[in-house]
Amino acid sequence: MITVFIDVLGIGIIIPILPFYVENFSVSPFGVTLLFATFSLFSFFSASFLGSLSDKIGRRPVLLISILSTALGWFIFAGAKNVFSLFLGRIVDGLVAGNFPIAQGYLVDISKNEKERATNLGIIGAIFGVGLVVGPILGGILSEFSFSLPFYFSGILATLNFFGAYFFLPETNKKMDKTKKISKNPLSPILNSFQDKKLRTRYLVWFLFGLAVSFHQSIMALFLDAQFGFGSSAVSYVLTVMGVIILLNQGVLLNKFWLRFFSESFLELWPFLSFAIGYILMDMKNVVFSLWAGFIGFFSINFAGNYH
Repeated sequence: MITVFIDVLGIGIIIPILPFYVENFSVSPFGVTLLFATFSLFSFFSASFLGSLSDKIGRRPVLLISILSTALGWFIFAGAKNVFSLFLGRIVDGLVAGNFPIAQGYLVDISKNEKERATNLGIIGAIFGVGLVVGPILGGILSEFSFSLPFYFSGILATLNFFGAYFFLPETNKKMDKTKKISKNPLSPILNSFQDKKLRTRYLVWFLFGLAVSFHQSIMALFLDAQFGFGSSAVSYVLTVMGVIILLNQGVLLNKFWLRFFSESFLELWPFLSFAIGYILMDMKNVVFSLWAGFIGFFSINFAGNYH
């Protein structure tokens, strides 16, 4: 759990700062979105491979390599002298970006039954919320000294995370298959999934939803800056509120309200609709109205991610 928290903390520190940091390299808004997309692209190609590799050789070595690559990626990014170095840092991190899937695999391994498994995975969501509460605040404070400092700090956190995992994290995969063949085609798991006619539509919906969420993540800081003149500190505070929303939803509302009073069919559909409405209304000139619309949209992202 500590490993996940430190990783999320680093992400929370970085997200509101990155667009302002790369301005020093005359990177356009399109370039900023490419930086986000570069990480996602390389993690997309590596995710299935890392998952299969952890089944074959164990969770621990794969997670250690992933954490170490995150540290290296942030140090490269922080010390960048040109645009190439910026992209190199995101590529290095994305190539072995298996921290969260492998951490989830850890929790599945140690869960004794379905109820315990659901509880453990819910704890990851709560930890994610805590990281997004604390991380942006730290990022905003550190950015007051230097825009590169938050990235160095995240690299140091990842390094400490590596040593902590190395010395204290045991192997949990008791069913390692040393003879398992790992597909070299990163698209094969996705293509195989879409062959299931019952789940094909659901997968497509989730792909489109994920695409919309990634748009939001990559341009949010730029939007708040252009629309309302928000600097890195102000954007950090907005993300902190969003972290509080995650905590509220994970810790209280999901089990005690949503799953108790609403049908599954309703819970399947409304997050997507409220997400769309929230982010359409966010494009308003009134800062209070726009932010509240954004919070509604973000609440939907978090809720959908937990329920589905």
